[in-house]
Amino acid sequence: MARTLPTGRRGRLHSGKTTGPQGLSERGPLLVAAEAIGVGGVDAVIRSGALASYGFTEGFVPGSEVAGRLTPGESVLVRGASGSLGIMTVQLAARGGAGAVAVTTSSAERGARLRELRASRVLGRDGERGTGYDVIIDVVAGPGLPVFFDRLNPNGRLVVVGAVAGRPPADFGTKLMAAFQRSLSFATFSAATVPGTEQRVVRAGQFEAAARGALQAVVHEVLPLHEAVAAHRKMADGEVFGRIVLTPR
Repeated sequence: MARTLPTGRRGRLHSGKTTGPQGLSERGPLLVAAEAIGVGGVDAVIRSGALASYGFTEGFVPGSEVAGRLTPGESVLVRGASGSLGIMTVQLAARGGAGAVAVTTSSAERGARLRELRASRVLGRDGERGTGYDVIIDVVAGPGLPVFFDRLNPNGRLVVVGAVAGRPPADFGTKLMAAFQRSLSFATFSAATVPGTEQRVVRAGQFEAAARGALQAVVHEVLPLHEAVAAHRKMADGEVFGRIVLTPR
C-alpha cells in the first residue's frame, strides 16, 4: 500500500503540514489488476481505495508531518463497513498493523464476511458495547454520529469519510466539547481535495496489491447501465455487500 497523505485541504478541527510523492503512472498496474480482478474490481479500487487510504492515514496521525505512520497496536472502528469504502478501510487498517479492527454492520451474515476480510470484532449499527477505540472511520455520519465520540479512547480521532445517513445534528460539536479533557479530535475528509497525481500514487499500489490477492475489491454485482434504477433499489433495501458496478452494455 502506498501510504501518503494528501496535500489538498481538509475540513477538520486540527491542522498540520503533509507531504506526498508526485507523478507516478497507474496505467501498468491498472491493466495487470484488470486481468486479475476484472473491471468491477478495478472500479471498486478506483472509487474507494484512495479515499479509504487517506481517511485511514488521516485518522491515525492527525496533524502529523510524518505521512501515513500507523502506530502498531492502535484499535480501529469502521462505522458502516459493509459498503465498498468500509470494506477497503477494514483491510487497510489490518494491513497497516492495527491491533484490533472492529466494524458496525446490519447482520450476522455481513459480520461473518467482514471477519473473513480481517475484521476482529463485529458490532450492531449503533456500536453498542463498543468502547475503547483510538480511531473511528465513519462512512455513515447522520443523526447517530455524536454517540460515537463516547466510543473513543482519550486522544482518539473520529474521521468522517462518507455520509450515507445524511448530515449529523447541527449541535454535534457540543458532544465533542463536553469531552474536552479527553483531547478528542474530529475531521472530515473528501478525496475531492486530493490532486490527481497524489491519488494515482495510492491507486497504483492498491492495483498491485489487488492483483496479487493482498487486497480484496468486493463487487456485489455488475449490471448494465439500463438497470441503474434496480441497482439503487438494491442499495436502498440493504441487499448490497461491497459495490454494484454499472457498465454501458
